[in-house]
Amino acid sequence: MATVFPWMDEDDTPVLAADRVAYHEIKRRIVDGRLRPGDRLVLRDLAKEIGVSQVPVVVAIRMLERDGFVANVPGYGSCVRTWGKEEIRDLYQIRACLEGLAARLCAQRATDAEIEAVVAANEAFIRATEANDLEAQIQADLELHVALVRGAHAAELRRMTNNGSIIDCSLRQLGISFSVLQAVRPEVKHTHDAIVEAVARRDPDAAERAGRGHVEESLARNLTWIEEIAQAMTNGQGQSFPKWIQQMGMSKK
Repeated sequence: MATVFPWMDEDDTPVLAADRVAYHEIKRRIVDGRLRPGDRLVLRDLAKEIGVSQVPVVVAIRMLERDGFVANVPGYGSCVRTWGKEEIRDLYQIRACLEGLAARLCAQRATDAEIEAVVAANEAFIRATEANDLEAQIQADLELHVALVRGAHAAELRRMTNNGSIIDCSLRQLGISFSVLQAVRPEVKHTHDAIVEAVARRDPDAAERAGRGHVEESLARNLTWIEEIAQAMTNGQGQSFPKWIQQMGMSKK
């Protein structure tokens, strides 16, 4: 039998390796859309699929609830969290502050190699947009923001933005993105340029303004969609979101 090693998680609770395996696997399923908003988390099924007992799944679900990805609904049990309009607005505002700080610190602290990684990710984003490749664009967008945080050299900021990035990915399953909605529209291909240029010339004030402005502009652009998606959730359409959103997006390009 494999040895499991306990360590402490963020609220000083001992965590076993099996708990972490379950946590990351369930979180991965939320990110990639296999578990959709409103889906019930059945302990027996998840334990069998992941290859652990039910106890680590219980711990993982508690951790995911703490992190904001899972909700415990009385009379129903644990399920993937759904998002209301005001909650999504709040997430945008929080993300704007984090993105601005990440850009500022990256401009101040990043090595030349780390700045090159930021530039390279932006170039990949532009190429993906020009090629109308949504998957590649989402990946490049994520890599760019990860590169900014890595260049900031701030461990706590990295932890907070990691959770934000995961939430961002799960919201993308609903057609929502902190960065780009209707992502393949050609006009968004230079959406990160101001951030990248400010970081590259090591101008922290301009980098912070650009980082915050990038997210705030996305919020303004996405407000109509946020209201439509929140209403659809209220009407119980969550199970068909990816297809529904894709059809709505195609009609709005």
